[in-house]
Amino acid sequence: MKSFVLFSLGALLFASCGLKGSGEAEKQPSLMTVEFKGEADSGITNPKGKMKLFAVPENVADVEATLLDEVDFEAATIPFSVEFNIPVDHTSLIKPAINEGDKVKYYVAMDWDSNGDGKVDSTDVLIDFDRQFPNVDVTQLHQEVFLK
Repeated sequence: MKSFVLFSLGALLFASCGLKGSGEAEKQPSLMTVEFKGEADSGITNPKGKMKLFAVPENVADVEATLLDEVDFEAATIPFSVEFNIPVDHTSLIKPAINEGDKVKYYVAMDWDSNGDGKVDSTDVLIDFDRQFPNVDVTQLHQEVFLK
């Protein structure tokens, strides 16, 4: 009987080695917060907009960037923050495919009719490309992008 109990315990221990939650951490998507800072926000009449996170291989020219995340936001004032979900396998989603060790450039884009006139144009709050291109580093938890 004693050997049966020991055998059963050994079999149970061996069988549980591959189960989730048995000490093996499951990778989760990471969150990256981007704070949007800038000039006065007196022209915001429509608080609803959309932010997008893109990735593109750094060593390839003239290719379409890969959309990694798209976030609807509401902002009545500047500054405001948006959280992007970075998938665990995000590098495998990038097209054209990249090799391990290849550098990737990440950036954000904004679609926001902030003045509520029905079109997104130069009269809306925009990313300030004159001050800085909206590149982000997905390994950092907090980023800043400037608006005008």
